[in-house]
Amino acid sequence: MGVIKNYKNAKSRRVHETGNPRGFKGLDSARAIKVLDILDAANSIDQLPKLASYRVHKLSGDRAGQWSVTVNLPWVVCFTPDGTGGWLDVEIADYHKG
Repeated sequence: MGVIKNYKNAKSRRVHETGNPRGFKGLDSARAIKVLDILDAANSIDQLPKLASYRVHKLSGDRAGQWSVTVNLPWVVCFTPDGTGGWLDVEIADYHKG
């Protein structure tokens, strides 16, 4: 059982479930699926990859409380830890557009 508890939008869910990147111009769908699978298998921030290429980091400003993992720039997966071992409001986002 995965620990992605919900997606912020249907487009992000579709990429994870079908690999279809429609609506995300330039998204590396294979890498996005890999990032979402990693997130779905992890129970905490500490279980996410430490590799620099994933750029796991806490966000601030309008996205305070959220974290981000890089797919391929400008695309990132943003999410909120739910505090009980899982992730809320998982979404693929263009980091330039917030």
